[in-house]
Amino acid sequence: MRFKIALTLPVLSVFALPTRALWPFKQKRFVAEAFIDAGPLGLEDTTGRVIAMGDWNGDQHSDLFILSKDQKSVQLYLWNRESFKFLPSHSVTLSSNIINVVPGDYNHDGQLDLLVMYEDKSDGGWWGGDKIRLGMQVYIGGGVDGGFQTDPWAIPSSTTAQPLVFDADGSLRPSLLGFQEDEAGDNLVKVWKNTGTGFTLLSPPLQTPEEACVPASPHSSAFLDIDGDCLPDIILHCTQPHTSHHSIQIWLNHGEAGFALARTYDLPKGSGPLSFADMKDRDGSIDIIFPTCSGHSSSTGLGSDCSINIAYNQQVPICSTERSHNTKDGSLKCRGWGELCTRDENFSFSFDSSSETQSMLSVPLSTLLENSIGDGDLLLHPPHARSIPLPIRPGDFNVDGFPDLLITIANSTAAPPTGGPFGSSRHAGHQVKILENVPCGKGVAGCEKGSKRKRGLRVGSGKGWTALDGIWDASGASWMDLDDDGSLDILVQRTNAQGEGLVTVVQNNFYHDAFFLKAQVLNGACQGECETIEARKYSPLGVSYGGATFKFTVQDTLGRRVAQQVAQLPQTGYHALGTPYAFFGLGRTNNYVERLTVGTSLHPPGHTTDLESLIPNSQIIINPPFPDTGDSESPVKARSTEWRSELYLHPGDWVPWVGAAVIGTVIILAIVVFGLNEREKKEDEKERRRALHAINFQAL
Repeated sequence: MRFKIALTLPVLSVFALPTRALWPFKQKRFVAEAFIDAGPLGLEDTTGRVIAMGDWNGDQHSDLFILSKDQKSVQLYLWNRESFKFLPSHSVTLSSNIINVVPGDYNHDGQLDLLVMYEDKSDGGWWGGDKIRLGMQVYIGGGVDGGFQTDPWAIPSSTTAQPLVFDADGSLRPSLLGFQEDEAGDNLVKVWKNTGTGFTLLSPPLQTPEEACVPASPHSSAFLDIDGDCLPDIILHCTQPHTSHHSIQIWLNHGEAGFALARTYDLPKGSGPLSFADMKDRDGSIDIIFPTCSGHSSSTGLGSDCSINIAYNQQVPICSTERSHNTKDGSLKCRGWGELCTRDENFSFSFDSSSETQSMLSVPLSTLLENSIGDGDLLLHPPHARSIPLPIRPGDFNVDGFPDLLITIANSTAAPPTGGPFGSSRHAGHQVKILENVPCGKGVAGCEKGSKRKRGLRVGSGKGWTALDGIWDASGASWMDLDDDGSLDILVQRTNAQGEGLVTVVQNNFYHDAFFLKAQVLNGACQGECETIEARKYSPLGVSYGGATFKFTVQDTLGRRVAQQVAQLPQTGYHALGTPYAFFGLGRTNNYVERLTVGTSLHPPGHTTDLESLIPNSQIIINPPFPDTGDSESPVKARSTEWRSELYLHPGDWVPWVGAAVIGTVIILAIVVFGLNEREKKEDEKERRRALHAINFQAL
């Protein structure tokens, strides 16, 4: 395995400009330690909605895909670091309403492409009316001026439930798992298998496809590791026909044998969209996050009497040793910290918040808000847009190692009064709130008396939160690392009185005494830099693929070893807004990241790799070997043949000061050495003169 380190060191130009008073450090764009309203950053003229993120040009900065207000076109905006804003680039326009887009490398050439899902209406026959399906096309990247190629791939349509993007055969190519309607009107599960030159409709790689459930609409199905073996599994979010009852199916990945149905769970009544993150005590397993509401208004998108729920993934603990241990009957007792990708056959979930095992945390939203704003309803989807769910979005904004939650609420006192000093009272509006994952204590929800939980939730507030609290027309929010500066910022989507979409970026400029790590798994399309048959070269760093798993251990300041698991792009449907990288906080630590285990959807046993002693505050890029798929033709000259890793250190604010301290120390030491050297010379001269005087005296 080759390991490349790219270090960015400060260059101190002390005498560059006399008017700068010899100040060598670059002036910060944002100075205050707070959430800062950075504005639309080039998106002032957009009236639509951000629909997806992706690194289109491979420059390691997230770009945005924005759906127009009329839903007929998608505009790509590229991040420009020099001007610190998004600049419009290429676009896709259709005559039908665009429902969703999913960036990905579909032809496996190391360049990002775009899967476009749109409303496909057809004649309903003698029943009358139109029959609506989900049409799909893939617009291939690498066209003129970095745009799209001329002819898109045509893909057979599906039911209106959006297909799940996943790897069907261990080829690292994005295929689709969805449903088609047969002549009898029944939904049949199908796989749109990616061949590298198009999609072929086949039977799914499910061992018992007849047991596959009917997906909810909208659904929160995902492709990520659930049982701990670092192989991505399938989680289907299901519904029963003609009811509002929801459930999930967990299909475990068995490599070449396909996916086997392992667990089925009923979700609580009134459950909403699902999210996935390692929330509990850094135990190295993925938990399920979702809201439940007793009431719901389709016109306003608000859920009433809501609760925030976390269903913990019950798996074996981490051993104190490097190797795993088994019980007498052969089942896994604990995972060794050097064998994190070991399957726990007995993993389980419980969706009963009243259980004495405390395997699920359920906190009423009213309890969370009573100490901050008093009341509020949860926004489940934008008004009059039920097809765009707003999930609870996990993200570690304070890099303490415990993911926090981002939600949008309706607050009756969110907006300031419109009258004068004696005008009307504050009126209702939509605000973005962060639910901090904090240790149990006073004012922390979920830490009731007698509870054995160590952590709970608290609404973030305090000094420096004014910019976030001052937005009262939010219609959704998501995390992103703006300008790749190593902090999670907030992309807030807003809707004005005319129903037009606005975008505001809230910069996270807090200083946190902790470390982070960013990681990205590529798809093995190229061996290093990509080169086509026509000798055209380009960077493949934008082609993240969904389903990768990161597991790692780190020691906290007390010397305790903790584990974390993070998934890369586990969800792609319904405006998932996943970043092309995985971001996780390390907390306060005085050590390296001991071991990072990376899992992919390659067939076992070669689906993982281990990296040891990683430096915190860095970004790691992993390129797996390209599997032998038997393709006779390849769009690039050389596929990846081995695991490759590149580590990029992030220069923190302290780097210039360290440089100044080092230079200052060197100067002081140089002065001391020079002074001692001169003193030594003088002493030597005196000794020489005394010796000469003694010789001359004896001669007389």
